[in-house]
Amino acid sequence: MKKWIWPILLAVLFAVLGGLIHTEGLRSIDRAIGDFFFGLRNDSLTPLVKGISELGTTTGFVVVLLITLIWTLVFLRNGRYAVWLTISLIGGWLLNKLLKALYTRERPDLWESLVVPDGYSFPSGNAMISAALFGLIALLLFRSGKAGNRVWAAIVLLILLLIGVSRLYLGVHYASDIVGGLLAGAAIAEICSWGAVRRSNQ
Repeated sequence: MKKWIWPILLAVLFAVLGGLIHTEGLRSIDRAIGDFFFGLRNDSLTPLVKGISELGTTTGFVVVLLITLIWTLVFLRNGRYAVWLTISLIGGWLLNKLLKALYTRERPDLWESLVVPDGYSFPSGNAMISAALFGLIALLLFRSGKAGNRVWAAIVLLILLLIGVSRLYLGVHYASDIVGGLLAGAAIAEICSWGAVRRSNQ
């Protein structure tokens, strides 16, 4: 039963955060963090941040999924990994749509948006789906037990965090949107990892 602790904890933290998004205390924190990232904007950094943000879009997800499917099917010959990686992406996307419709939080209007956002703000779809897909990739790499794979897992997690931060820089999300997305996506990644490794552990 211990394996249930993490997704339950993540879900509880997400629910608590979701209950606070309309409070003045959290709004103040969101404004302060948003102002910080707004102050970092400059013409030389913006193209790089936009490029990182693209990894958390539909195109980026599809490309990453295709690469990982080739990796799992051709090199690892592990169809189970391929199935659960696909489930993590689709599941993250569907659950994000549901949660956005539930919370109906409007996009920030405190800062100029450098890209055109789509849909509601909480939880961040870029952060949540990235956490579901990239998070599962990182878990599978880390749990392989190989030192080299653990280094790659750390790199994948760094990319995941940079995608979330990029959305703050671009002014299309509050910090709580990003945190909420990471919490929900991480829960999906953890659950999918059980399915991905179950057969090999039996």
